[in-house]
Amino acid sequence: MKSAIPASLAILSAACGLAFSTTAAAQSSGNVTLYGIVDQSVRYQTNANANNDALWQVANGAVTNSRFGFKGTEDLGGGMKAIFQLESGINPQNGTLANGPRLFDRYAFVGLQNQYGTIKIGRQATEAFNVYGDFDPLTIGNYANNSWMYNITRGRVDNAVSYAGTFGGLSVGATYGFGNTAGTMAASNYWGARAAYAMGPFKIAGVYQQARDAAKRVQQMWGLGGIYSVSIAKVFVGYIGGRDRSGWLDGTLNDPAHTVTTGNLNDNPRKDTTFYLGTTIQAMPNLAITGAAYFNDIKNINAQAGDAGSGRRYTYVLLAEYALSKRTQLYGTVDYNKVSGAARVELPGNSTQVGVGTGIRHIF
Repeated sequence: MKSAIPASLAILSAACGLAFSTTAAAQSSGNVTLYGIVDQSVRYQTNANANNDALWQVANGAVTNSRFGFKGTEDLGGGMKAIFQLESGINPQNGTLANGPRLFDRYAFVGLQNQYGTIKIGRQATEAFNVYGDFDPLTIGNYANNSWMYNITRGRVDNAVSYAGTFGGLSVGATYGFGNTAGTMAASNYWGARAAYAMGPFKIAGVYQQARDAAKRVQQMWGLGGIYSVSIAKVFVGYIGGRDRSGWLDGTLNDPAHTVTTGNLNDNPRKDTTFYLGTTIQAMPNLAITGAAYFNDIKNINAQAGDAGSGRRYTYVLLAEYALSKRTQLYGTVDYNKVSGAARVELPGNSTQVGVGTGIRHIF
């Protein structure tokens, strides 16, 4: 079998490229594409609750969330196209929506595209997610143990207008999310910007974004990423910084097993300093192996100053993917998490967790 497995960072775009396409009857110059991923795994997790019991489960994919969607284009002439995309996350293990009752939780937008770039309006990815979806060796993993970095990117933004363009080796993007709040544009809004440059085997990117809650409290994040491709390997390196006065990030990372006390968010905003390093090696035409390590030094967890709010988190992941075809892969993964200090609230029991999973992914 000669078909090579796609590296993890290419799986999301591969889902679109390998999709089944049909021509819309109402538009001779347009088309609508149905596409998706069904990814299921069996996973074993240690210290999965406050009693440190182990957990066996069938779960959504290790690296890719399962999803289905529709996208389409219409040629408007003069190099202009109309575009749309509707994409929904699903849980194949029980047939539910990933974020119900919201139907199209991943993407729901319409836009225009020409040689100068693309403008989109609707629910979209944040600019940080756009960057780290490419520059994280796991494309921002799916298991909670290797996707806590996803939370600082915020993932998606509602009520957004975005621009993206590519000019030679330079790619840029900017997004503004309207708060849709009467009387002010500063409440519940978002804005972010990114730039990436590719030159030979090197690719680098930078991003900055901030989001405000209904009380106008700000969560900021910024970061840099780099990729170096050589022979059969890709090497990934990255940095993410963050400051959160809204309490949103603590709220997403605190494990429900813990009762926490939140201090003064304005005086003691959470501060994150995250570094990661990883590589994907095409060991055989059908076999890719990815290793990744993540480290986060955190201050003012739950707005507690000094030692009471200081902690660290370490994550190590090993992933092997074997292609049965261009659209179907088997995989196995092992991950290790450790938290210390005030970051202990991010795991339910002991300060460590070990996870082992194996699964199958089909792209259509």
